[in-house]
Amino acid sequence: MTFRPFRSFKRFLPQSLFGRSLIILLTPLILVQVILGYVFFDRHTETILRTLSQTIAGDIAFVLAWHETIDTQTSYTTQSDMAQSNAIQRQTSFDQLKTLAKENLALDLTFDPDKKLDRTGQYRESWLYTPLIIALNEKVREPYYVRITPDYILLDIQLKKGVMQVSLLRKRFFSRTTPLVLIWTTVSALILFGVASIFMRNQIRPITRLAQAASQFGKGDEPIAFKPEGALEVRKAGFAFIRMRDRLKRLLQERLEMLAGVSHDLRTPITRLKLSVVMLPEGAQRQQIEDDVTMLHHMVEGFLSYARGTTEEESMSVNLVQWIHDIVALHHLIPIKVQGDHNVKIKIKRTLLNRCLTNLIVNSEKNAKNLVIEIKRLGTSVIITLDDDGVGIPESEREHVFKPFYRLDQARNLDKVGVGLGLSVAREAVLTHGGQIDLLTSPMGGLRVHIRLPIDT
Repeated sequence: MTFRPFRSFKRFLPQSLFGRSLIILLTPLILVQVILGYVFFDRHTETILRTLSQTIAGDIAFVLAWHETIDTQTSYTTQSDMAQSNAIQRQTSFDQLKTLAKENLALDLTFDPDKKLDRTGQYRESWLYTPLIIALNEKVREPYYVRITPDYILLDIQLKKGVMQVSLLRKRFFSRTTPLVLIWTTVSALILFGVASIFMRNQIRPITRLAQAASQFGKGDEPIAFKPEGALEVRKAGFAFIRMRDRLKRLLQERLEMLAGVSHDLRTPITRLKLSVVMLPEGAQRQQIEDDVTMLHHMVEGFLSYARGTTEEESMSVNLVQWIHDIVALHHLIPIKVQGDHNVKIKIKRTLLNRCLTNLIVNSEKNAKNLVIEIKRLGTSVIITLDDDGVGIPESEREHVFKPFYRLDQARNLDKVGVGLGLSVAREAVLTHGGQIDLLTSPMGGLRVHIRLPIDT
């Protein structure tokens, strides 16, 4: 048993060439976005955050060192005015520090001498806090508590004589380069994908037209306004199809002309034989000759009927159940019941499919006592089943009876007076409509003929 790990995955892939082409275009774009996102988001962002964190922590450490230096250098003249002078000089020095920090470092400072930190560390666990915490641990020796809001970074630092609060804009810490790069690369990738999809559709359209032309020709219709276009290889395939179509049409025309000539040549001597038989005296010899002439007549008519299956005929839309009712109304040898969906409409070549169903009904009349015809719609197809209670056909012979001139001698002879063309004509008609015909065992004990026709014929 061959191991195919991707076999189940293929069921989810699009079946059309256009869909698969889009997958081919989309896959490298997604891979590029994933790789680009990883490189910028993980590597580039990590480097930027680390650098900015070091800068912010250095600025804060500088402010703290300056504040401590000013505080220790404060001198006093006498013991009596120490308290008042201490407060004034501290406030004046802090105001100067606050102004310089705002102007040069973009830091907002406040100092609360009566406050103490009730908690230290970070507000919550987040990847955004990690580089800042690492940098603060390296630069700031005092206990601190940091909180990052959507707009600001708020840092409270416990000093010996109070708590200093430092506030700065969050945009100093977080770089918008990464999301902008991801957004613009995604937008550009979508634009390129849309342009490529348009070009890809234009390249696939000639292949679709070629397939439609081949399908129409296979059903006996003349392809409408087919012209090779598109890429070089597609144009070559289109020209090859046109040459093949012309050769097949020429061969079919020669076949029909030959059969017309043969029918003309054979009908004349057959007519003379019929007239000669009338002049013979009654007896066994005359009866034998009449049977031979009748056999020749049926052979010629059957052969011409088989050949007429290749003639051109326009498709027409019909109500299938009503149309089959009209065909059944011409047959009265056995009871025939028609049932099914009365709203099924389908485009068919009426003469061709009429010949098919007539052959099948006549065969059942010769070999069965009852016939049931059922019509039902299944998805995009119409199913026609003919069930009878005759002797049936052995399973080993069911494929052979579709061959021209093949006759059953021991089981069921579907064309007793003909030459074995009844089912050949029927299958030719079904295949011309793009359908399928199969012979099965009927629940009634005889033969079931199962015909599947596409709705869009």
